[in-house]
Amino acid sequence: MNAAIEPINPIDWPTSSSRRIRIVGPNPAMDRTQTIDRLEPGHVHRVRSVVARAGGKSFIVARTVRSLGVEVSMYGFLGGPVGAIAAEECRDRGIDDRHTPIAGSTRITPVIVEVSTGRSTVLNEPGPEVTEAEIKQLRAKIAEDVLLGDLVVCTGSLPPGLPSSFYADVAELAHSRGARLAVDASRDVLRHALAAAPWLVKCNRSEFADATGCAADGHDEAALRSIASAMVTQIERGSSIVIVTMGSAAFVVATADGLWQVAVPQIEAVNATGSGDTFLACFMASVADGCSLSDSLRMATAGGVVNAGQLTPGLDDASGLVTFAAAVSFAPLLELNQVPS
Repeated sequence: MNAAIEPINPIDWPTSSSRRIRIVGPNPAMDRTQTIDRLEPGHVHRVRSVVARAGGKSFIVARTVRSLGVEVSMYGFLGGPVGAIAAEECRDRGIDDRHTPIAGSTRITPVIVEVSTGRSTVLNEPGPEVTEAEIKQLRAKIAEDVLLGDLVVCTGSLPPGLPSSFYADVAELAHSRGARLAVDASRDVLRHALAAAPWLVKCNRSEFADATGCAADGHDEAALRSIASAMVTQIERGSSIVIVTMGSAAFVVATADGLWQVAVPQIEAVNATGSGDTFLACFMASVADGCSLSDSLRMATAGGVVNAGQLTPGLDDASGLVTFAAAVSFAPLLELNQVPS
């Protein structure tokens, strides 16, 4: 039986919203997904199929949120022919395009999917270098638009020229406006963001361990307690929810009320790329719809599973969510007083 995990911090849990999510993703891309039989370095390969679409974490989140009927505004940098294609996708999908035009060209991300193994290989380009004037324009758009009660998502890497404290700066702006901000990042960008105590932190265990210094290796109780301790520290710092994914089988969620391990329905994966982004998008869309924490987590988990079972990342069809959401289960992990400080 599912363990109840609400209410959590009821003072800070949204009871209503404008049903618009503002997505800040400064380094979007054109995802070019190619399928081959098996990747063998140093060899020539014949590609079975190619799908190219606007991508990067921000576009995967935005596309999924729109498929769930929630309004989206996007903020980041777009430039060159690839940027023009991404802007066209915004228009086609009814996304409010608040990207900042730049002189550089938006990057391309090759994603190689092995049909025989289900493995995915992603080659992430750094992105175009942005100027101080372009950065100033992006900051001004965000500052102009973020309002009381907004749901804001900061996701993905930052292009060269943008300081690693950028998401922390947006988090502080959100705090000052009474908006709730979610962060999905890594390395120094995540480390700075954690210090700003965003409302929601979502990342995988290696990203979280790298940013906090907790143990990342192993699945024994000692490693789990190390991760749990760092999650509790982040809650004490001021975040309301911390979600750390632990692979395909389960993830851990922490709030001021405790910690829970959430079991994930198992399927045969086709391409797991973007599952974390789809998870985050489904979670935030559910929050915008007024769902509870547990129901938002169920829908988020279902979104990640559906994404893993298809070739291209993101959620275009929400019809499979309900079945997987019903199979999600929660188990209390540790009481706060059981977690070492």
